[in-house]
Amino acid sequence: MNESSIYVKLEFLRDQFINGKLKPCVDIEIEIDGQMFTQNIWLEPHELGNLGVVMLATQKLFISHNYCLGVIQASDGTNELLSNEELWEIGIP
Repeated sequence: MNESSIYVKLEFLRDQFINGKLKPCVDIEIEIDGQMFTQNIWLEPHELGNLGVVMLATQKLFISHNYCLGVIQASDGTNELLSNEELWEIGIP
């Protein structure tokens, strides 16, 4: 599977979350290019506001892969988009 397809889907889901069209959810199964993923979206407190995380995960017998994008929604209404690497730096996933 091409990782760019996964990140295109994550960007779409994050945009939907930012625009209020997608709410936090746990363990929703979705298919991307014939491969099954578990979708999780959650919101947690952050020193700058609220941190929204969109994650797609695959689980195989011995290997799992987690792909994430995030957004910090500041109290002043601004949004800071976070990459997978920036989320790793703060311990997600």
